[in-house]
Amino acid sequence: MTTGEPVTAPAADRWGAVVAVGLTVFVTAADMTIVGVALPTLSRDFGVGPDVVQWAVLGYVLPLVALGLPAGRWADTVGKRPAFGLAVLGFGAASVLVALAGGLATMVAARVLQGVFGALISALVLATVARSVRVEVLGRAIGLVAALGPLGAAAGPPVGGLLIEAFGWPSVFLVNVPVCLLAGWLGMRSIPAGGAGLTPPRRSWLLDAGLLGAGGAALLLALQELGPPRPLPLAGVSLLVLAVVAVAVWARRPDARSATAVFADPVPRYWLLASCLGGIVSGAIGFLSPFHLADGLHTSAAVTGVALLAFPAGMVAFAPVGGFVGDRWGHHLAGLAGTAVMLAGTLTLVGAAPGWGPADVAWRLALVGAGTGILAGPCQAAVMAAAGPGREATVGATSSLTLNLGFAMGPPIGSFCWRWGGGDPADPATGYAAAAVAAALALLAILLVSRRSR
Repeated sequence: MTTGEPVTAPAADRWGAVVAVGLTVFVTAADMTIVGVALPTLSRDFGVGPDVVQWAVLGYVLPLVALGLPAGRWADTVGKRPAFGLAVLGFGAASVLVALAGGLATMVAARVLQGVFGALISALVLATVARSVRVEVLGRAIGLVAALGPLGAAAGPPVGGLLIEAFGWPSVFLVNVPVCLLAGWLGMRSIPAGGAGLTPPRRSWLLDAGLLGAGGAALLLALQELGPPRPLPLAGVSLLVLAVVAVAVWARRPDARSATAVFADPVPRYWLLASCLGGIVSGAIGFLSPFHLADGLHTSAAVTGVALLAFPAGMVAFAPVGGFVGDRWGHHLAGLAGTAVMLAGTLTLVGAAPGWGPADVAWRLALVGAGTGILAGPCQAAVMAAAGPGREATVGATSSLTLNLGFAMGPPIGSFCWRWGGGDPADPATGYAAAAVAAALALLAILLVSRRSR
């Protein structure tokens, strides 16, 4: 089997390639949040209930979990430039199919196709950046890309609302097309060329995708089932067991070795753990804070939306700072600073008081967002530094999957702890405390990796 392009250090930094990758991160992140605004309209237009229309979201998310690592394996065997072109143009074409859907079943099928190309984009992001810039500026490049993810996620809901009012729900998917065309054009001009072309993926990777998809779906459903009023519901425990079995079977397969080998080295293992824990912090707080503001503090929808923007604003503002500090003074120092700021922000939220206003929540959310942003670039750059020749896409896909899994686990973990604490939106301290514990464990992971490195 071919090993793809030969790995060579770039003679000059190709920032056009970094921008192209950043645009894809922006559009895929926006697509995950923009559809939420369209769900009520989709429910009415297709004549289905909220429990059914949610498959418009799940149809996109599940391929990201199932195909992330197999897509990384495939991306390591092919040329990065043609693979990027395929992923971006495929995502844009799938977006058109979603917009043209005449029923929910057709839409979900097109959303699954979108998720397939989204998984390939995720697998290519870090590998493409690593091949496009010198290692001395890798943290800054990844920090720039990391800032565009939360920017896209934050821009999705307000832009989606305006588009739906003006042009209807298909427009929230058609808006992806010009961004994909721009990213594809810029990527084909800027991403370093390699000798490898495109080859079909191995059929055995379909089994890997099935096992990972089943494990990820079962884990998320289990976290939603566990908790009050029944401490150990049979359905939740059964799903948790299914998740463990599916991942265990996958880990014993020969094709999984390139991914599991990343965890064999304690240095990238601790960085990946910190990344996952940071994702849990973001996911939990992103879930709890809207209820805290709207139902607990009784703020209007407009004020709640503005206050919630503080979190991604902190990430966008400080992600490039984390990358710069990591490149200049070391990833460990930047990682320690990021996790410390993230922990400080979550601890201030734990002390939520009934007399708070939206500004009191907003500046704390900005603090957590700043810490998360500072951590993002150094964390992913350190993991990519451990990638061996020909393994960049697999390692990058592992890093993306770990982070996305943390994001996905955050809301059910936050909800679980909040419900155990009484479920009062005016007093979400137990939910915020879960985020604080995750932040403290992330700080511990960075301390351990710092000691290992020394």
